[in-house]
Amino acid sequence: MAKGGRSSRVRRPAAAHPSRLARAHLDTIAAGVRSDRAVAGLLGISPSQVSRWRKGQVPDIQNADRLAGLALIVEMLLRWLEPEAIPGWLEGPNAHLGDRSPTYLLRHGQVADVIGAIEAGKAGVYA
Repeated sequence: MAKGGRSSRVRRPAAAHPSRLARAHLDTIAAGVRSDRAVAGLLGISPSQVSRWRKGQVPDIQNADRLAGLALIVEMLLRWLEPEAIPGWLEGPNAHLGDRSPTYLLRHGQVADVIGAIEAGKAGVYA
């Protein structure tokens, strides 16, 4: 215990609780990827896993990072593309990524590369 009877443990704000954070990421992703089944496909996991996260189960650290990365990418894409175009952009080959799909790189934790491809596309740079 810290001085004054308080715990020295750092408390997270309520919004930062891992289960709430996972649901917030899923809500962000839903704006561009319309179904939990599609989210599961993009992350390479079972649809039932996405359902468990929606119900409050906390993802393991690897999936939490991939979920956060996908939410960031979808949020960026929503500023650039129509929502209907996002699944195709995520799953298709991308010249800026060596003809690999953004989904492939997201599954392997290479979010920065996908962000670079988005920025290049927005700037009109051809690979």
